[in-house]
Amino acid sequence: MAVRTISTKLAVEGEAEYKKSIAACNGELSTLKSSLGLVEAAFKGNANSMEALKEKGAALEAIYKKQTEKIATLEDALKNAQNAQAKYSDRVTEAEANVSKYEKALADLKESTGDTSEEQEALTAELEKWKTELSNAQAGQEAAARGVQGWQRQLNNANAELYNLDDEIQKNKKYLAEAEKSTDGCAKSIDKYGNEVKDTSGAIDQLAGVLAAAG
Repeated sequence: MAVRTISTKLAVEGEAEYKKSIAACNGELSTLKSSLGLVEAAFKGNANSMEALKEKGAALEAIYKKQTEKIATLEDALKNAQNAQAKYSDRVTEAEANVSKYEKALADLKESTGDTSEEQEALTAELEKWKTELSNAQAGQEAAARGVQGWQRQLNNANAELYNLDDEIQKNKKYLAEAEKSTDGCAKSIDKYGNEVKDTSGAIDQLAGVLAAAG
């Protein structure tokens, strides 16, 4: 029996609402990221200053907070789709059992003698009813499965982005601590353009060692 295709919005209750929520989250994240870009542009050439690092830290924290909200919504959406998938699976199992039951009943009835046309008609109607239910349940199950896969991909990507955000926040905190301790109020691990400064102390020590050995 061919399985018809239906959309996840029709198959999974609440799917459309979750998609709207995620779209709204993405819009807010886009605005927050543009604010971060504005901070970076405003402090171009002065990116290692205490003020720049404070502003950047605040922008990153705002993005992080909204990203965690997005992840919570994605987790709820995923769970909702998984629950729908499980319910459709139960419906498929029940429908398959009933299709087999009425097919056997019809086959047995055909072997009997006498006028069984009325009984056959009733059994055929039940069989067709359960075949329709099986087709609908299988279509819903496949749609829910697509929903589960889609939400899981989005959740994986959102968590990966959160990890990257956390890394950026920790780095910024480190640079801010450096700036707060420095006499000029600037971090030393990055330059005024925000690029990491390579530690040359190891190379200097190595050169000093070579010079000392050469006498």
